[in-house]
Amino acid sequence: MTKSESHFTPCLDESTEFNTSLLLDKFKLLLVIGRSLVGKEPFEKKICALVPHLNHLLGNRAGVATWIETNGQVFGEISKALDGAIFVKDIRVENQVRGRVCAKYDKAEKIFPEDEYFLQEVAELIGRQIEVDELDQMLRGSEERYRKLAANLSREMWRRTEALASQSGYLEGILRSSADMIVTTDLNSRIVEFNPAAEKLLGYTAEEIQGHKINEVWVDSSERDVILEEVQNSGGIKNYKTKLMRKDGAVVEISLTLSLLKDNEGRVLGTVGISKDVARENAIRRELERLNKNYREAIHFINHENKNSLIVISGFVKRLLDSETEQKRKEQLEIVYHHSKFLEAMSKDFLTMADLEQGEFQIRKEKIANFYEQIILPAMVGLKERYPNSFNSYDNSMGGVGNIPVYGDPRFLEIVFRNLFGNALKYGNPGGRIAYGVVDLGEKLLFNVWNEGPGIEPEEREKVFEKFYRIQNEMTRSKRGTGLGLYNIKRIIEAHGGSLWCESELGSWTNFLFTLPKE
Repeated sequence: MTKSESHFTPCLDESTEFNTSLLLDKFKLLLVIGRSLVGKEPFEKKICALVPHLNHLLGNRAGVATWIETNGQVFGEISKALDGAIFVKDIRVENQVRGRVCAKYDKAEKIFPEDEYFLQEVAELIGRQIEVDELDQMLRGSEERYRKLAANLSREMWRRTEALASQSGYLEGILRSSADMIVTTDLNSRIVEFNPAAEKLLGYTAEEIQGHKINEVWVDSSERDVILEEVQNSGGIKNYKTKLMRKDGAVVEISLTLSLLKDNEGRVLGTVGISKDVARENAIRRELERLNKNYREAIHFINHENKNSLIVISGFVKRLLDSETEQKRKEQLEIVYHHSKFLEAMSKDFLTMADLEQGEFQIRKEKIANFYEQIILPAMVGLKERYPNSFNSYDNSMGGVGNIPVYGDPRFLEIVFRNLFGNALKYGNPGGRIAYGVVDLGEKLLFNVWNEGPGIEPEEREKVFEKFYRIQNEMTRSKRGTGLGLYNIKRIIEAHGGSLWCESELGSWTNFLFTLPKE
């Protein structure tokens, strides 16, 4: 299914009047949806319960089918009987599409101008809750400080939702608290409807502004005429950034969605504009950034302390192991030692991630005269303790990496190869080959690390670079890991001006390739 926004033909009801009361009821229902999403029920149960609300939000009409797709599941019924326009709004988390909210209309069914707006708002609410749920799941069972952080974030989200509702009253909660204003105009650009949020944002009452030209509240009155021409050609614009003038002369920055109002026969009756106060969104965004910063600082602090303690523990256990002569005790000490080294490596992954996300990570390029001796060999040696026979697996069948000059940061490039070699040893065939090489592409160099192994499914090859993502199969379930190694090295390669990707043949091999500029 594809988006059909070009088929969006907003229609009025039979009275051709803008029903403010019905719109406020819909905003009330949107508030109910927001509250239900922050409840404690399982995510799937909340989404199942949300679908009937979504149907009501669009009028609960027989000629309209709605459903939600997320986490590989479909909630609601995908109608094959209806044959008309379909609207799809992506559910996004950290700019990644995680699902979508869909509505399908029968050809004979009216499409109201606010329908698309409400679909988008529901998609954004679901996306925010997915982010909160994933953070809570990630931190569950970890250090107490992580659990408190997730609980604080959940309480903060609930507090904000309740505060938004109480600020503007039960019926107009979402409309007022989000600072979204709705203004309709006639064919002469004169204001017809001016809702309470618009009164609050611009300082005019509906009685004193109705009948005036909408251009009067624009900082640049000619700009409105320009975008109106675009709306007439395309049917509407979304998220247009502009400035309006308040009654007291202050300037308000808004994000405007403007569309045409048409009757059943397609005649244009005027326009409807939905505007958001960008300043308020920026304030919320800054608050979320503050919470995210606290989360990253918590990760950095805990893992830094863990790493230091684990270094001491593993060093002490290693000395005991070297001096132990009784076989049974030696085997027990080896188990303790290898577990402590794994935890030490995991702490390093988290510290690298925290540095990357706090902006403290800086690439300091220098000339690496002998890439093998300065990068490849130290990466191999760094893995030898965890994989004593690892040097038997490396070969030069892909050319190897010899005495080539490269400009880069040796510290981070060693992390790249140590992770790629470590993954090849962990997930490849036992005793299988690991080959590496470099190809001169002119202005850049192409490196690779290849290994024999079960391979990676096509749909997984992009996901493996996502934070905390781990392939779900029988092999990976038996292997411990953080899901951060490939995420970290992708950030490192991109900071060098290169790119990283994966190629694989199922049942045969996996190959990670990346480019680096020569200078």
